[in-house]
Amino acid sequence: MNKIFCTINGKKFQITKNKNYLDKLLLSFLNSHNSNLSIAVAVNEELIQKSEWKKKVIEEGDRVEIVQAFFGG
Repeated sequence: MNKIFCTINGKKFQITKNKNYLDKLLLSFLNSHNSNLSIAVAVNEELIQKSEWKKKVIEEGDRVEIVQAFFGG
């Protein structure tokens, strides 16, 4: 069985051969307890609006970047 991967924040992350929707992938990657964080997500250097996360399919080799704003200096 071949494993397939995407990259999230520079680290390999195994995904299934089925459709991998961005919202589910984020929950899995963030271990669901961080799902209420204010984050921005880009896939292959394209910002994905939060309203589109349920529709965006992540495929093998995609590069996902997750960033979180924080206060302080």
